[in-house]
Amino acid sequence: MIKSLKSKKLILAGIFLLSSVLSYSFRLEDIVYNERMDGEAEGYKEFEITNNALEKARYRVTVLDGTKNSGASFMEVSPKVVVIEAKSSGVIKAFAKVPEGVENGEYDFKLEFTPINIPTLAKAKEKRIGGTSKIDISPVIPMKGYVGEVDFAKALRFEDIKVEADPKGGVVVTGLLSNDSYAGIDFGAEAYGRNDYFYDSTYVADLPGHSKNKKIKLYFSGVQSVKSLKKIIFYRTPSRTRKIIKTIDIVKKDSVKKKD
Repeated sequence: MIKSLKSKKLILAGIFLLSSVLSYSFRLEDIVYNERMDGEAEGYKEFEITNNALEKARYRVTVLDGTKNSGASFMEVSPKVVVIEAKSSGVIKAFAKVPEGVENGEYDFKLEFTPINIPTLAKAKEKRIGGTSKIDISPVIPMKGYVGEVDFAKALRFEDIKVEADPKGGVVVTGLLSNDSYAGIDFGAEAYGRNDYFYDSTYVADLPGHSKNKKIKLYFSGVQSVKSLKKIIFYRTPSRTRKIIKTIDIVKKDSVKKKD
């Protein structure tokens, strides 16, 4: 029994170490999709893959079915095989082609990254070719997009807003965030002062559709004081462009005059 427990602990420790090494050598930036699949941009999104290993890596990228309302048949990726030099990055482009008649709604899919061993010269004296030694574990990234036009300016609600000084510097903005649409969205926030003076920006959330009163905290280290913050702009970056979603004016309680 004791040996069995020790074996299990060793196995778990090995899995943890392996996952740590893999997550370090393979990193996928901006892994959230959340694009409109049938829009003018055809759901275009770029993902950056970072190879932190000391040798070249090659991956085959495959679109797999989702688990709920699959949109895998809409999606294409390019290139289907990506080669990334050691300590370098590569880009995967994803785009959608939605046929006519598809109902409005949210659709999910997965991207699978399968490692491909790259043949290398082992030893000059032996004159033989061998594959690089790698553990063939294929990361699978779940993603989702949507069909139909969504007015996120109306769908997103940021309520019970409070602005307080951050002991570490700057300000922290808290509030309740809701998304009344059926589509998920990930977005950021920018802080502005008087005369539209830009202070700072931060990531807000990957907010699923039909989300209600999610508590969030936004840290803006660049804002000088609570009184300096005049407005927050929610924005997103579809297809590497900046699109403003919603502007929120910050009204201080002491600035609101009581009616007679």
